[in-house]
Amino acid sequence: MPTNLVIKFKINKKMSENLTSVQLQSYYKEKLSKKEKSEFLKYLMVTFDYSYNSIQQKMSGSADLNKRDIILIGEVVKNESWRQ
Repeated sequence: MPTNLVIKFKINKKMSENLTSVQLQSYYKEKLSKKEKSEFLKYLMVTFDYSYNSIQQKMSGSADLNKRDIILIGEVVKNESWRQ
C-alpha cells in the first residue's frame, strides 16, 4: 500500500512531465499582453514569494525554471487563478 508521500510524488512527477519550462515561457511571452504580464508576475510574487528579478528572468527565458517552479506556475496557468 503506497504512502501519501509516494502518491504525492507520483502526482507531482506526472504534473511536471505534462508541462515544460519552454511551454510556460511561451505562454508568458506570446499569450499575455504587457498589462497581463505585470498582473501575472505580481500574483506569483505575492502568492509564492518570488522576487521580481528572479521570476521575471525565469519567465522571459534568461534563467531556467526548476521543477518546483514548473509545478507551481503550471497550476496557476492551468487554472488561470491569477486572473481575478
